[in-house]
Amino acid sequence: MEIEVKYIVQDDFAKEKILEDKHLQSISCPDSREIINMEAVYFDTKELALCKKEMALRVRYENGRPIATLKWGGGSEGSLHVRGELNVSVDETFAHRPHIDIFKGSDIYEELGRIVGEDNLFPIMEMKCVRQQLKVDTGRSINVVSLDEGEIITPKGNTPICELEVELYSGEKEDMIALGKELAVKYNLEEGIKSKFQRGLELLEL
Repeated sequence: MEIEVKYIVQDDFAKEKILEDKHLQSISCPDSREIINMEAVYFDTKELALCKKEMALRVRYENGRPIATLKWGGGSEGSLHVRGELNVSVDETFAHRPHIDIFKGSDIYEELGRIVGEDNLFPIMEMKCVRQQLKVDTGRSINVVSLDEGEIITPKGNTPICELEVELYSGEKEDMIALGKELAVKYNLEEGIKSKFQRGLELLEL
């Protein structure tokens, strides 16, 4: 399960200052700051069977390491996003010819099989971004705070990414939400009511 709040970063000052915020620095976990270069491809059947069931399957390279991710269900309310999520490390062969069997043994696999069946999967969009992140411990929750800058790329056009995410790692959801709201007020951030994937679907007019 993925539980996070998402905010749109609108100006250069915020981009430069958010992760240097004094409160974040005071609660950051030692040596947790890192930069991740991410390149993702999202896949679906020719009939867009996954999209029709509000599911997303991607292969994302994180500093060159491919990871397959399936997301499904859940929903969003303002900046808060909650959904099912599975992540599996894969190899280059899978990255070029993805298949649903990588999720075999999971609770969602049977449903996934009914949706996709024997159909092949094809790329429908790409995303490229640089993620700066650190882990923080408030005492009531542990969260990963990330700043993503990059681009969503589709056959029908591209759109930029510049957003802040606070994802719950463990502890109280309400505490994670409060931390996100604190940063939003400090840096004049707009609620991110849509996921990157949803924004890509809008470009594709789906």
